[in-house]
Amino acid sequence: MIQVQCPAKVNLFLEVTGRRRDGYHNLATLFAKINLFDTLDFETRPEAGVELTIDNRTAAPLQPGPDNLVVRAAQAFRKEFRIPYGVRIHLTKKIPIGAGLGGGSSDAAGTLIGFARAAGRKLDRATRSRLRKLARSLGADVPFFLHDGPYALGEGIGDKLSGVEVPKAPPPMLLVYPRVAIETGGVYKALSVDAKNAVLTRLAQLGRLEKKLANGRPISEWAGLLFNRLEDPVLESYGQVRQAKEILVRLGAQAALMSGSGSSVFGFFSDQGEAERVAKRLQGYPWEVFVTCCMG
Repeated sequence: MIQVQCPAKVNLFLEVTGRRRDGYHNLATLFAKINLFDTLDFETRPEAGVELTIDNRTAAPLQPGPDNLVVRAAQAFRKEFRIPYGVRIHLTKKIPIGAGLGGGSSDAAGTLIGFARAAGRKLDRATRSRLRKLARSLGADVPFFLHDGPYALGEGIGDKLSGVEVPKAPPPMLLVYPRVAIETGGVYKALSVDAKNAVLTRLAQLGRLEKKLANGRPISEWAGLLFNRLEDPVLESYGQVRQAKEILVRLGAQAALMSGSGSSVFGFFSDQGEAERVAKRLQGYPWEVFVTCCMG
């Protein structure tokens, strides 16, 4: 049996740089994988097709049908590599759904990697190139989870990646999911793109953030550079998300930000003990709370 760990992600920076003719938006974002994982177990079977079972430990329902990204990724892999046999996949789901953490995309990427290993394929340059092509067809965030490093700059719709070396990981993180599922398309549809000069200013800010992280500078030097263009419209419409961020800041987060299109909010704390103490103080809220950190 083959097992693959599928990490969640947060966006340390996200700017919308323009609207595309195909209806999508161009982005400039800084991805970071975090230590919160789904798990996939793979076993090939003689019968054709994909069988998915799910141990769902999240608050939201998740079906194992043909629209599930794990099933779609496995079917795409079988077609691309002309696999005559089938696969049995078990997903242990811990990453909250509809939370801006990329859980579905990570599961899709993990499926491509896991099926390749289960099929005995070498993950050489040629195979990885074909997997990246499949990843782009499955979703904008899927290529990031095929990326080897824990950090990457994303451009285009987030699928054009360049690695970022971060020698000193950011401090521990408290991640709060207010149990509000936000539909990504609706957030982008309601968004107006800023004027070019404002976008250029923010891109320069992203460059400074990348440089601070790459040089291993302390959070005091880059906390003010974190940014998410999607945050304000979500905070205006979803009081639970706004409350979660306000409470993290009030309880001492050195920086706090919404991830992706929400609804998860994360805050950095001085050390593990402080993050755990704050997590205990949040036990009375109807939220899912995770003490975690960026990978690497």
